[in-house]
Amino acid sequence: GFVKKSLFALVGMTVALLAESGEKIDMKKNMQEMEVSMAQIQKGFLYNDPSLVKNGVVTLRERVKNIEPPSKEDEEMLGKGNTYSYKYAKEQSAKISALAQELLTNYNANERYSAMNRYKDTLKQCLACHTKIRKW
Repeated sequence: GFVKKSLFALVGMTVALLAESGEKIDMKKNMQEMEVSMAQIQKGFLYNDPSLVKNGVVTLRERVKNIEPPSKEDEEMLGKGNTYSYKYAKEQSAKISALAQELLTNYNANERYSAMNRYKDTLKQCLACHTKIRKW
């Protein structure tokens, strides 16, 4: 009874604490997962497979929330959330998420060419951020 409940509570708290300490996102892995999502969407277009398009959009929209620019020296003076790079990355993140949702809406409405145009616009936003923030 009590011992079993206490043990479960202790395990639950430990898992919660470990999850909190593991909050740091591996940005390289996150970017790779976004690239896989974009490839999945494209494959969905090529095979006319709604599940590939939908799953790619869902995953992309989840991953894009975690976008952060590489650390720079201005973070010390301005604070991380106040740097140009951080604000720009978050702005691009919101645009990518909105475009991906439009892509899915168009695809679901059987407007394939509009959906593909949103795909292209999404990719352009990704590249704009890489060019400006990552200096590609």
